Amino acid sequence: MYDTDLIDFCRRFGCPLYPHQVVDFGAAAERQDGRFRYRMAGISWPRGDGKTEGGARFGLWRLVTAPAPQTIVSAALDFEGAKIILKSVRQIIRQHPVLQDAITIRADRIEVPETGSTWQVVSREHTSSRGLHPDLVIYDECGWAKDDELFASLLAGQASVDDPLMLVISTVGRQKVGPLWTVQQLAEGGDPSVLWRWSGENRSPRVTPAFLDRQKRILMPTQYAREHQNCWIEAADAFTAAVDIDAMMGDGWTEQATGAPGMTYEYFVDLGSVHDPTVIAVGHLDAGIVYIDRLVTLQGSREAPVQIAVVEATIRDLAARFPPRRIRIESWQGISSAQSLQRLGLPVELFAPTAKAHANEWPILAQRLAARTVICAPHARLREELLNLTCEVGPHGVRVIDRGRIHQDHAVAVRGVVAALSMIPKTIEFWGGAQVLTNDELDQVADEQHASAVAAVLDGIATEGVYWP
Repeated sequence: MYDTDLIDFCRRFGCPLYPHQVVDFGAAAERQDGRFRYRMAGISWPRGDGKTEGGARFGLWRLVTAPAPQTIVSAALDFEGAKIILKSVRQIIRQHPVLQDAITIRADRIEVPETGSTWQVVSREHTSSRGLHPDLVIYDECGWAKDDELFASLLAGQASVDDPLMLVISTVGRQKVGPLWTVQQLAEGGDPSVLWRWSGENRSPRVTPAFLDRQKRILMPTQYAREHQNCWIEAADAFTAAVDIDAMMGDGWTEQATGAPGMTYEYFVDLGSVHDPTVIAVGHLDAGIVYIDRLVTLQGSREAPVQIAVVEATIRDLAARFPPRRIRIESWQGISSAQSLQRLGLPVELFAPTAKAHANEWPILAQRLAARTVICAPHARLREELLNLTCEVGPHGVRVIDRGRIHQDHAVAVRGVVAALSMIPKTIEFWGGAQVLTNDELDQVADEQHASAVAAVLDGIATEGVYWP
């Protein structure tokens, strides 16, 4: 049984590998003269392609078939993350009577009592692994490790091992540093003891083109490139690239004095008083392109704050020249202005600046910038604000923040117009057919289904969403 290779082992115990897993994990498992051909192997694939499952099968193969006693260690970004691979192993064990009889499952380890072989989890703190001499280390998601300390500690622990393998499996991280980058550099530098296998496309049959298309619409462009194209992106946490901003402002478009006949316009107002200006953005959609017609800045000071009456007068003047479909005002301070303008018959709404609302709208602006489907007149302050933004994706969606030097008032106003114009579906596709809804109903459905889609991205679950024109 010791000579059983990885592929046959998986087939025998009812956990076969996909073709791409066979190729890459099979290469990592290659043996020469009774030892691993490689002392270190890196496998980097996009999200959802089966890296952890492949690692689970690889570890179980060594636990059961390798000369006893084997010491296998799983590591990840944290203790709970490292236990994910053991969860996958437990599922395989429980589905096969022979494995279930031979292996003992514990909370943080798996043991083979007859041979003394163990598979345990170590925490991110490198001191927890000192004293261990693992035959096999499986380091999951190491592309996101903050430093090399755990990697170095585990690698040093293999120095006295007769037949060691360090197997790192991960999607690329935000920066070209850390264990995954180290393995790639060693392999591409010609080290014959290091294997590097990388893919920039999803090859798992469970990751469908429809699911990827939904994620492309929801995720920030840099996030999509990293998660599903497995690309290291320079300044990966930047909201957008300078080249995309320059394309938006380099079309020759100028601010308009009046609106086009028959056209209606979206407004977004970001209220400020002293340090932050009040910014009013006006735009329209034409042939799939969002045009920012006006970007008005009202800057106050400590001695002369922006007056609400001036803001209202400016909005009334713009509304006379650019017929509004909707005027959204972001700020609870805008309640009185909204009520005043509503009394004049203007379609004014308050926009609550919640994390959920921001997570819904920022990706839309980023995607349009990357796709070159938003046009604006040259605007130095807007350009500076956009370049100053950074983003991260967490459990509640996309969070966009500035670096502290420049506030994002103009960027917020433009984001509001672009998002509003992009989320005007002709119809909403439900599972039972299409239905035309009122504006309020459209907004509610957009919020609900967009939130569901974002949650699906984070959970790795495909879901139906709103189909935008």
